[in-house]
Amino acid sequence: MTAKSLTLPAYSSGKNPALIYLESLNSPRSAITMQNCLDHAARILGQPSVIDCDWGALRRHHIQHVIQKLKAKGIAPATINLYFYALKGVAREAFSNDVMPQLAYLKISIMKAITYERLPVGRSLSAYQCKKLLNTCDDDTLRGIRDKALLALMMGCGLRRAEVVALHMEHWNSKDSTFTFIGKGNKQRKVYLPPDLEPILDKWFLARGNEAGTIFPAIYKGSGAPVMKFKDMQPSSIYRIVQRRAEKAKIADITPHDLRRTFASRMLEAGVDLFVLKQSMGHASLTTTARYDRRGEKATAKAARCLHFEVE
Repeated sequence: MTAKSLTLPAYSSGKNPALIYLESLNSPRSAITMQNCLDHAARILGQPSVIDCDWGALRRHHIQHVIQKLKAKGIAPATINLYFYALKGVAREAFSNDVMPQLAYLKISIMKAITYERLPVGRSLSAYQCKKLLNTCDDDTLRGIRDKALLALMMGCGLRRAEVVALHMEHWNSKDSTFTFIGKGNKQRKVYLPPDLEPILDKWFLARGNEAGTIFPAIYKGSGAPVMKFKDMQPSSIYRIVQRRAEKAKIADITPHDLRRTFASRMLEAGVDLFVLKQSMGHASLTTTARYDRRGEKATAKAARCLHFEVE
């Protein structure tokens, strides 16, 4: 067998290790991402798609071949590691379902991801920028009241956009101003709304009413007053809302995840312990949380500006 081709599987689709692996992922978005990686890896290995590969015949040199092809195309190390973890996950399921020899699996299991170091991506908004972003929502419209509450919740509690659209009224506790929900990785999490932002959310609840279901419904133009549709919005809707408000606030290059980075930065600047922040953000490891720390970047910039040279 060559590094460029894996033969058609002899097992039924019900035992396809790749499908078993994808079904084991807790997040639908993660499953889509990993399936795209596996589909591309399958094509590199000479097969049309993830379904057509004999994953039980996957070997260490196949994974090395995929990685080399991706490196040659200039793919970012973080993205290459996604392919790597997806392929290792499939190998684990192939071995667990008795379609991969133990020795072959052991050789794959000891492989290491690509090590790399890059400057932090994204940005953290300043307090002034946060205020500007929220103020763009003060347009006396129902959509404006909703958007302000939504943005306040993201920057004040560090929620992911997929978590925001999945919030329902049953997740809200008005007594202690908290949300308790199941987030990414099937982890239950409780987040606390900062007191300064409570009036913003109270105003939205008053406008929204006590209807059960999603906290942030889609809003459509009716023949008269705007109409709320109590169905979960798509995460992509949050992206459009952030982009629209950022454009009005004249804040360039901002994404919904930057509001989550803003939350992390404000917490760290307030002296919050990194472990506490990890719990607040719903991370599985401190390493992930540490990537949100922008204090080192700011400290480095401040120190560099303190240097003086006599050039004349």
